[in-house]
Amino acid sequence: MDQSRPTLSEREARQVRALQRRKKRQEEQRFLAEGIRVVEDLLASGLQTDWILAASSLEDSPRGVELLAAADRKGIPIRRVAEDEFVRLAATEHPQGVLAVARIERGTFEAIENARGDSVVLLLDAIQDPGNFGTLTRTAEALGATAVIALPGTVDPWNPKSVRAAAGSLFRVPILTCEWEEAARRLRAARYRLLAAEAGAEPPRPNDRRVGLVLGNEGAGISPEVRATVDGTVGIPLRGRAESLNVAAAAAILLYELTR
Repeated sequence: MDQSRPTLSEREARQVRALQRRKKRQEEQRFLAEGIRVVEDLLASGLQTDWILAASSLEDSPRGVELLAAADRKGIPIRRVAEDEFVRLAATEHPQGVLAVARIERGTFEAIENARGDSVVLLLDAIQDPGNFGTLTRTAEALGATAVIALPGTVDPWNPKSVRAAAGSLFRVPILTCEWEEAARRLRAARYRLLAAEAGAEPPRPNDRRVGLVLGNEGAGISPEVRATVDGTVGIPLRGRAESLNVAAAAAILLYELTR
């Protein structure tokens, strides 16, 4: 490692450790993006990156060299550390030698309200597993959903595990956090029909083209408050003995039916 290059300060090391906690992410409105692919997607997005931490091994691969060059072209500060120090700071068991500190960009209802014609918004009701949240966001982007809304009780969208599981989709899909009452009011005003995913319900109808699709907690399902005020339910016919699907699998099927 070239010791003449800027190295990590103690303040920056504390920031990396602190941003692994939800409270600190909310206070600073910053998050951590870790891994080569994730940081590549971050740099290609419109989100602001404060600085990048790179292990000495990152420059051993052409892809790592190009990532650092892209950051340098954007004027993003880069801090180099030895491999063992990077491992101590990383949140993953098998780190890839790079992480970034970036600004959280809160989504707004503007994209939802201004969507013309067919549009599906994914609402997550107390989804607690960060991996599920990231996968749901990735699925939402892949199948053309307009936005993702995190309702109360849902994991922090910017949890490091959510960021990794989303594989860049968090940087491209509007992510909103709000109460159910506000989400329902704004969506209905924009002519969305609110449908809750529920085992045993009928599949989506052909005319369900402007929809707010609510997916519930991995174990408890849709909360009573939401269940009592949605416009209807949708489900997936299950032909085998399994009583339900993983929430991400169910979302993929329902989103496909609603957006095709």
